[in-house]
Amino acid sequence: MNLATVQAYLADQQIDGWLLYDFRGSNPVALYVAGLKTSGSRRWFLWIPAQGEPRWLIHAIEGSTFRSVRRELAGEVLTYAGWRELEAKLATLVRSPRGSAQRIAMEYSPFNAIPYVSLVDAGMKELVERVTAAQIVSSADLVQLAQAVLSEAQIASHRRAAAVCLAAKDAAFAFLRARLASGETPTEYAVQQFIVDFLRARGMEFDHPAIVAVNGNAADPHYAPTEETHAPIGPGDMVLIDLWARETQTPLDCYADITWCAYCGAEPPAKAREIFSVVAQGRDAAVRFMQERLAAGEPLHGYEVDDVCRGVIAAAGYGDAFFHRTGHSLGVTTHYNGVNIDNLETQDRRRLIPGVLFTIEPGIYLPGFDFDDSGRHLGLGIRSEINCLATERGIETTTLPLQTEMIALMA
Repeated sequence: MNLATVQAYLADQQIDGWLLYDFRGSNPVALYVAGLKTSGSRRWFLWIPAQGEPRWLIHAIEGSTFRSVRRELAGEVLTYAGWRELEAKLATLVRSPRGSAQRIAMEYSPFNAIPYVSLVDAGMKELVERVTAAQIVSSADLVQLAQAVLSEAQIASHRRAAAVCLAAKDAAFAFLRARLASGETPTEYAVQQFIVDFLRARGMEFDHPAIVAVNGNAADPHYAPTEETHAPIGPGDMVLIDLWARETQTPLDCYADITWCAYCGAEPPAKAREIFSVVAQGRDAAVRFMQERLAAGEPLHGYEVDDVCRGVIAAAGYGDAFFHRTGHSLGVTTHYNGVNIDNLETQDRRRLIPGVLFTIEPGIYLPGFDFDDSGRHLGLGIRSEINCLATERGIETTTLPLQTEMIALMA
């Protein structure tokens, strides 16, 4: 977290300061910004003003808990014992030489539009409003600045992870191709475990094994095979592989996250090719839109990119079959605290700013669909997932090459 960057944003947006509040770990953003691993057992506050030194309000018994805060945030510490004293000193905490604060940022999102930053409960918001008489505004973009803007070292770790993930995808399809060519009937679980072993052998970690989904299973975007529940993969089947991983050199290493689709035959059916083409067109339209907007120096928000991608798929007649957001923030975790590409599940009005990493992953999901005119109605799910980095120059796709057509494994 860079204090000068945060304070510059506060000044530019005419916000008097950022009030971070936590109780027993209820606000992980506050813990991250403060540099704390544990929260203690009492309520605490950190005030970062638009100008001047940060200040703290902590319980009188909790002094030792706050000895490890970030050096740049080590400022005056006020203490309280009872709730009456807390309320009186909270008003003092946010007061400046210019007078009482008028606008205070907190982890709040109007109407819960961005739930990822809605971490302050309604009662605390009411308390702050009452004792300060200030307007509470959302800290959503401040959270991005403090947590989701990646360092050069983190971006480099993501690039290395992307290379390994792309290699794992190639190796998995080669494994599947070889098994099919030998007349075997591999399973989703076998391919998944091949990917698990491939990634672990290269020192990578992941929060969940890869998704390997055949036919109708791929029409469930969060389907994943297990040892107990999985399907066979045979000639004429469609297969979706979604995998993600990061290095383990430091706690700040960043993930890559990709999805590719293949056909277990020599020539993908025309219907499957058509649907993949629609997905790819939506993906590419989103990237073009971002490039054009940023090249023009215009502000760009997550919801706008989602609208563009979704519009392409809806125009092709598959709008109802694309029922998740276009993309999610990516970083130290697979779903990070930066802007999401979303105007469906949530209204993400955060800006795409240099240094944020995210996915673009449109999909079309059709359970029971007859993609090869066989009458089997196997079902179909197609998704294409890439990773994008916002830079000072525009948008960089970090997971090249793109998938431009359905892979034929038996060609």
